[in-house]
This record gives sequence, structure tokens and C-alpha cells, in this order.
Amino acid sequence: MKKIYKILSCGLIVFSLTACGKGDTPSNGSSNVITFNDSSLNITVDELYKELKSRYGANYLIQSMDEKLLAKEYETDDDAKNYAENQIKIYKMYYGNDETSLLNAIRNSGYNSLDEFKEMLITNYKKTLLADDYAKKNISESDINKYYENNVYGDITISHILVRVNKSDTMTEEEKKEEDQKAQDKINEIYKKLEEGKEFSEVAKESSEDYATTNDGGLLGTFNKDEMTEKYNKEFENAAMNLKIGKYTEKPIESSYGYHIIYKNDEKEKPNIETIKQMIIEQLVEEEKEKDTKIEYKAMIDLREKYGLEFNDDDVKTQYDNAVNNWLYGD
Repeated sequence: MKKIYKILSCGLIVFSLTACGKGDTPSNGSSNVITFNDSSLNITVDELYKELKSRYGANYLIQSMDEKLLAKEYETDDDAKNYAENQIKIYKMYYGNDETSLLNAIRNSGYNSLDEFKEMLITNYKKTLLADDYAKKNISESDINKYYENNVYGDITISHILVRVNKSDTMTEEEKKEEDQKAQDKINEIYKKLEEGKEFSEVAKESSEDYATTNDGGLLGTFNKDEMTEKYNKEFENAAMNLKIGKYTEKPIESSYGYHIIYKNDEKEKPNIETIKQMIIEQLVEEEKEKDTKIEYKAMIDLREKYGLEFNDDDVKTQYDNAVNNWLYGD
């Protein structure tokens, strides 16, 4: 990280060129910004504006107007301030809590002070809020209901019988096949006992190779969506979720631990949609943002239009339109 978030730093050049120097600020286009003994070398306000506009105009204007629009749309609350402070702590840690090194990095990235850098972080935080609000516009009640039906479950309590496969990289293919066959033979014996009507918990106590759960009849505990994927895999989770209470998987499910025969002990009723509606919306917002990598640009364009953006300079408008097209359709 040689530079920290170099966001349109060319805009800062405009500040330094127009705000510094001796004497009064030139008041009209024909006034000189700088003069020489040879007046033909003088540079007027109009000449400076034309040059800066052609190089930095759209970038500076976009940066400046977005800061103002976001400040109008979102107050700088404690969450925004805390976000900026936490980000700065991370940067300080990166530079070994050496404030001088951090300040040098910030200045090299175009920021004059830590406070100026913090304002940029707050603006970025507000851009995230704007993107979230923009994404919410595309979420309908139908989307929420569909997500609820397909992705929300009550907690389930499950047990399992584990059969391990004792294979290693040092084994020959023949030895690995023998271990697979031993595991399969044991799985067949377990299913035979279950089909004969023996209690799942009793078979687990007798036959499971998960010795941490055998005394409890193979009880793994209570889970909800995604929690089993993290511990085992998606196939394990899908199999457990799709079981009816009091039923076990008709075929073993393989994971990194071995082969599992899963049993569903209980399933709670899923929560009422109104109690988790906000959580569903937040999840759908994240999915919308993952699908559309241009959503932050679209949100800012939408906000500018909301406040009636118009250009009084055709050249700057052309630059702006080119920038928008590059954001939306460029790589």
C-alpha cells in the first residue's frame, strides 16, 4: 500500500492553484493570475480556467458535488465518525503506529491533513449508505416473501453416525480401495440395524466413530442455515434441512470427517416474517450489490439527477458524460 485511496487527487491541484498566492483573488476572466515583465507571458483567469477545465474539470466537479450531495442526503452521525476513526486506526497499525509515516502517506496521496483524509473516509461511508438505499429500491415485497419461503428455516436439531475412512497419502491405490470397502461394509451394517427398527441413538452409541457424541446418541446439536455448511459442507446441510423429523438420510453424506448418516431429531417453526424482515432486506441488498458491481456509480448518478444536476459549460458536460459512460460500460 504505497498510497492510500488516491481519490481524484487532481481536484486538490485546482485548490492549490486557485487559492494560494499573494494579493487579491482576480475578479474577472481577463484579470491576470500571474504576470511577467513581458506581458505577453501573463496568464489570465480565463486561460487558467480553460487549461484546468480541460485537464481536471470533470474530476474536480464530480468530487466536489458528490461531497455536497452526500452531506445534504446523510448527516455525519456517530456511525460515520466511528467508521472513519476505525479505518484510521487500521492505517496507523499498518504504519506501526508511526504518525509521521502515516501523514507522509496521506500527503503523498493528495490529502493535506489527517482531517481531510478523514472527511474522505466519511464520504465513502455515505456512498455505501447511498448504494444500500439505491439497492433497496429494486427489492419488492415479492422478493422478500420469496426469500423467506426459500431461505428461512427454523432451527433444527440433528444427530449423526460417523464412519471414518482411514486413508493416507502414503497408501497405494489398492490399500485405499480396501479402506473404502471396509467403510462401506460398516455403513451397510449400520443401515441394516436401522431398517430392523433399532433406535438411531442406540446404533450411534454402538457404531459411530465420532467419539465426542457417542455417549449422547450421536447428538450434534441445533443448527440453522449455513451453520452446517461452515462445519461440514453444503451437501451435509441440504440433506439435514430436507429430512423430516424422525427420519435419517437414505444414503451416507461424505465430508472431510468421513461418512455421515444424519438423523433429524427436531425442527422449530421458522420465525414470523415481520420479525426478520429487516434482516431479509439487508441480505437482499448485499446480493443486489454483488450482482451489480456498478451500483455505487448508478446510485450517485441517480442522486445527482434527484437534485436537478445541469451543466452551464458544454466542455465540462462532455467530460462528465464520458466519465459516466466509462463507469457504466468500461471494464
